Amino acid sequence: MGDVTSNQRSALPIPGNVTAGDLSIAPESGEQYMLRVRMEAVSMPSVSVAENRDQMLLDAINNGSRHLASIDVYRKDEDQPLADFVKPSERWLEEFSTWFDAQRKRLSRVLDQTAVPDGFDTPTSGQVREWKSFCYETSGHSETNKAILHTLAAIDQVMAMRLIKWITSWVATDKLQRAEGIWLWHLVLRLDGLLDHDDIHALRELCRKLKRIRASIGCPSQDSMSNILLYRGDEIAAINILITSVTRGYGQRDLE
Repeated sequence: MGDVTSNQRSALPIPGNVTAGDLSIAPESGEQYMLRVRMEAVSMPSVSVAENRDQMLLDAINNGSRHLASIDVYRKDEDQPLADFVKPSERWLEEFSTWFDAQRKRLSRVLDQTAVPDGFDTPTSGQVREWKSFCYETSGHSETNKAILHTLAAIDQVMAMRLIKWITSWVATDKLQRAEGIWLWHLVLRLDGLLDHDDIHALRELCRKLKRIRASIGCPSQDSMSNILLYRGDEIAAINILITSVTRGYGQRDLE
């Protein structure tokens, strides 16, 4: 039996001797059930119009306008001119790719030689709160640096990307904390070259957030250059390294 409304061959043919039977009782066979399903589908209108169609369209337009407005603000934050003292030099940018590649290879060799000690445990992959506490305990001292290396040796690429996404969401809108910078730097170095679209998107989101922080630091209305460099010089350096890791290290130069 072909389709109930045409002579086209059905994807799941039903024998011609099958009838719908009494619709008030359960179907007697699988073929009869399929026939009833097709009959019901054919009886439905080809296009369904929502009763509140006009209001739904208006809501969609308003939501779209708010989304476009947020994008415009996003771009303005990214594209505003930077004070010279927060920008890396052109020479530094040009030399960064070679330096970054060397650092990646160095970390890879170190991780190959790093044995995760017995009893060293990290949170499981889905424990976001536990991972947050674990990461923010890092202060950059030798013992915590060992913990970072042991963690990097214990996790795979998927977990490394997951941590990058999480830490990006934890970073405040106006400041990069020391622990965040340390973890992001090691995680970005930990990645291999086989990044998919979602991975690149996550790195670009990190880059955009850091650029907005950098722009806020170098805003002319802020304190004098000497005061900013005194209190936030290390933060500016870390931000520039991470931004350029994405733009030059992973080929996203359109974000510079």
